[in-house]
Amino acid sequence: MKTISIVGDAGTLPAAPLAGHAHYRALDGVRGAAILLVFIYHISGTADHFRMSWVGRVAVLGASCGWMGVDLFFVLSGFLITGILIGTVNDPRYFRNFYIRRILRIFPLFYSVFLLLAVLTPVLQLQWRPGHLAYLFYCQNIALIFNYKLVDVAPAAYIGPFWSLAVEEQYYLLWPLLVWLIRDQRKIMKLCLALITFSILLRVVLTRLLPNQIALYLIYWELPTHWDGLLLGSWLTLAMSRWPVKELWRKTRWLAVLAVAVLLGVGVYARTFDFRMPAMETVGFVAIPVVFSSLILRCFVPGSLECRIFSGRFLRFMGRYSYGIYVYQVLFWPLMILGLHWLADHLHSRTAGDFVYLLLWFWGTVAIAVLSYKFIESPFLRMKERLAPTRHVVSGLAAGAELHQAEGVLS
Repeated sequence: MKTISIVGDAGTLPAAPLAGHAHYRALDGVRGAAILLVFIYHISGTADHFRMSWVGRVAVLGASCGWMGVDLFFVLSGFLITGILIGTVNDPRYFRNFYIRRILRIFPLFYSVFLLLAVLTPVLQLQWRPGHLAYLFYCQNIALIFNYKLVDVAPAAYIGPFWSLAVEEQYYLLWPLLVWLIRDQRKIMKLCLALITFSILLRVVLTRLLPNQIALYLIYWELPTHWDGLLLGSWLTLAMSRWPVKELWRKTRWLAVLAVAVLLGVGVYARTFDFRMPAMETVGFVAIPVVFSSLILRCFVPGSLECRIFSGRFLRFMGRYSYGIYVYQVLFWPLMILGLHWLADHLHSRTAGDFVYLLLWFWGTVAIAVLSYKFIESPFLRMKERLAPTRHVVSGLAAGAELHQAEGVLS
């Protein structure tokens, strides 16, 4: 395959693949798997009621692992974003184009949600707090440490999941500058590993010095203690420019095996895979993105099982609308809980109520996300090529990542 040099002798990346390349379709499916994991985790919010029926018990069986879907989002975002940054680092409009495209991708839906909540405030009697202003500046993950009640706008709206959007945006403020300053891919790879090591040590220190509950949420919500996935995804992009995919897999598969063993060990030790455990938030937080990075790498192995699975239509469909699904799925959670009880009462069966509730919740969220994509997100996405054209993108991975942005899978 033809290659184009990116940064001197720092390595080469394959020339841009065709738009329909199976490997990039598989990444759509990976994002779809991530949003399904997050959805499964949020089922646990109604677990107490669900456990009263067999449908509920089955539904919440894997909920304790579903939060890992956010880390899969982080790994994939780091992977794709770094591909774009490395591919455009010599472009004189490097910062301008990157941030215009980020704004057009993320801001319209995010701020539309708060506009909707503002309009509904007198109807739902929403009770805003001064701290909610932090959401408008993507600082909600920091504000939540000081006031946990900011996860909702009582009594009807729940915006707690937005913390991860803040983490990603904060990474997007920091990482492009570091890539632009360093440029050398080998040095950036070393920086990724150094920052991950720093994060592990910081998490250990925080769990020792702070009260358990404060330390666990501080570690989970903040960028310096939860950037392992973003950094490992970034490292993977650069590693794939240095080694052929199959060779890189041979070099690193032992890490994947070790990471799986660590996660199983943590789960057995803590008797749960919930993130609110010191063992999970120290070593588990680095093991999880190692597993997910290996999963993404396997998607680039021709004919691999992972590539075939994640290229499936359903997962790719979910990946395409994952941003909207993530934002909307529990936006009106308090009202949804009332609906769950109403269904159980009127169907005279908890099992039937749970089943209908899950169907309505899942497909209703998907339908809203599809409509949102068409009428809110797409008009802004179409502006990308006019305001920040991609003709300066030269690397294969960067071109593939830009393709993902155009299709709206990058949140």
